[in-house]
Amino acid sequence: MLRWLAILALIVVAVVLLWRPAAAWWCLDAGNLAYMRGDRAMAASDFVRGLRLEPDWRALLEDHGRAVLDAEPAVALTDFKAADCGEPCTAEAGDAESRLGHFEIAVNDYLAAHAVERVGGAVDRLAGEGRFDDAIALERALASRLGTGMLVQADVASADYLIGGLDNRAAKAKRDPANAAAYHADAIRSFKRASQLAPFNEGYLLSLGFAEAAWGDKREARVAFEKVLDLHPHQSDAERGLDQLGVRGDDQN
Repeated sequence: MLRWLAILALIVVAVVLLWRPAAAWWCLDAGNLAYMRGDRAMAASDFVRGLRLEPDWRALLEDHGRAVLDAEPAVALTDFKAADCGEPCTAEAGDAESRLGHFEIAVNDYLAAHAVERVGGAVDRLAGEGRFDDAIALERALASRLGTGMLVQADVASADYLIGGLDNRAAKAKRDPANAAAYHADAIRSFKRASQLAPFNEGYLLSLGFAEAAWGDKREARVAFEKVLDLHPHQSDAERGLDQLGVRGDDQN
């Protein structure tokens, strides 16, 4: 009899001690299943229930941050910092900072987490939402953080090239001609910087040529197209650009 009472007492103690973590674990699992289905609101609700039971669980904090990242980036940022799970949480903090418009901090987070590739995803998301100025600001923050050394020239050139493309998209989206003109001018400057940093990149030179032809100095456009042809004789896009400028045959020299 005493033996059974001792076993029963152990069971009661185990239930008292373990029901909260067991229930929190169930909430974590249910929340992740909802997240995978794409139901972020339900996922966040499940994670909140789990956090009421185990407020210091890092997995619950991180997963709640991921669930509310788009709707409540400030809350997500707090969660990622509290979760303190190393590079994954630092990179996710960068995602939250980028949504909040803290671009320099976001880039620092991405670099600290060795997750610089996430900048591209954040830029694409901002541009997809029509937040072109924010997308450009984030890409500029990356370019300024990379520096100017020889080892990073290709990365900086790529950033400038992407900024020029974002300027072009922003100009098309704006109804105000004055705003469009400012974006066009910045696109030309960005393509020119990219071409100067990577002078053998045909794509950068072609983008500069067509931008100058459309919105800038047609003489500079001709120079850019002719540089492409020096690198790649009879390159069709460069020849088309010169044709549009009215330059043909021997006139190209």
